[in-house]
Amino acid sequence: MRRTPETGDRPEIPGLGTLALEQCIHEYPGKRRIFRARLASGQPVVAKFYLGRIGQWAEWRRGTRGARLLEAAGVPAPAVHHAAYCPRYRAWLLVLDLVEADEPWPPSGEDPGDQAHARLLATLAEHHRAGIVQNDLNWLNFIPREGRLFAIDGDRVRRRNGPLGRRAALDHLQRLYASKTRLPETLIREGFRQYHEMRGWEVTEAGLQRCLRDLRRARLRHARRVARRACRGWKHYPRFRMDELGVIHDRRALARGQAEHLARQLHETGELPDGLSGHADRSYRAQRIDAHWQALPGLLRPVLTRQIARRAWSHALTLRRLGLSVPRPVAIIAADRGLVWLVWETDPELRPLNAASDPPGAAAETLWAELRDYGIRFRGRDPRMLGSDGQALWILDPLPLAFGRPESRGFLRAAEGDRSWLERVSKPR
Repeated sequence: MRRTPETGDRPEIPGLGTLALEQCIHEYPGKRRIFRARLASGQPVVAKFYLGRIGQWAEWRRGTRGARLLEAAGVPAPAVHHAAYCPRYRAWLLVLDLVEADEPWPPSGEDPGDQAHARLLATLAEHHRAGIVQNDLNWLNFIPREGRLFAIDGDRVRRRNGPLGRRAALDHLQRLYASKTRLPETLIREGFRQYHEMRGWEVTEAGLQRCLRDLRRARLRHARRVARRACRGWKHYPRFRMDELGVIHDRRALARGQAEHLARQLHETGELPDGLSGHADRSYRAQRIDAHWQALPGLLRPVLTRQIARRAWSHALTLRRLGLSVPRPVAIIAADRGLVWLVWETDPELRPLNAASDPPGAAAETLWAELRDYGIRFRGRDPRMLGSDGQALWILDPLPLAFGRPESRGFLRAAEGDRSWLERVSKPR
């Protein structure tokens, strides 16, 4: 059986000496283990073990190549101390300088702040002038140190023969903002201008509008791609079955046991368990999704129910990732007999539109404009799919939404119909 590196091990590395593994700081089960370690000289380093001589060789080679490209380009990045095969663990090893943050990091995903945003733009501009393209723009792949951001992950780094031109640089900037889907457009507009000033390029309003239009498409593609992966149990969204129930849940909000209890309670009584609350004492609300497939024969009903549940979950996560007016989805439960419940984490003031206080007059126009910009329209127009907290209109049932091309004539005609309907149903009663 293959031995895996563990905290406390002190392997002898040829050409490097004794490597003391002090703490496992990250792990990809069965693939990679990353340690805070120390060389014989006392220097702190990071040791990345890629587990598997054959299976992880390509990943190790890509990470090593990227780390050396960053170091050779002269941008802030940890130096490479060692990169070779480690027979003791039958794993590939990459040893880098340890870079520790000297301020709180990473920034909030909802609002990273002007300073963190400006620093990331300055880092990208420096990379682009050196011909570096970092294709994984996660905040955790950068560490702040002495007023600069160090790029610590070379897995998806490429280097061009010279500085990036305007088109390539703006494509990469679009990639950044497409992955940071919760950043508001006001911050993106400012970032577009700041980046142009850093590169010494002229800023035009036409160029900004073109960039925003392309960015919305890229954001929607990225959000839908992530949502589809979440339907397959990716990362924070494990899925499981019990009896005749299929469940997908956000494990950051609900543990496995809580999700099981919630699913059974909904299936048996149609009500959520008492005492269940979300972050900051927010309440959970279950939205039952009814559709025509419940009248189909029993053999077809389970398959169609799962398809509908996945579509509702995907739509909810897509809208949430785009920053639109939708509560946070925490679970989807599908019963084979044809019932689907979508569970939200909501504010206590949010109620269905027919039972809520009247939203302000501009709420319908605001929601319509947000959906129109991303090419989203209502395929079904039922007031029960909407809610209000007295300040804005919210979407409580994402299933009747459809995605189209914002510039097409058919979509624009449908969008005008949505606008009239939203204005009508949101009028004070």
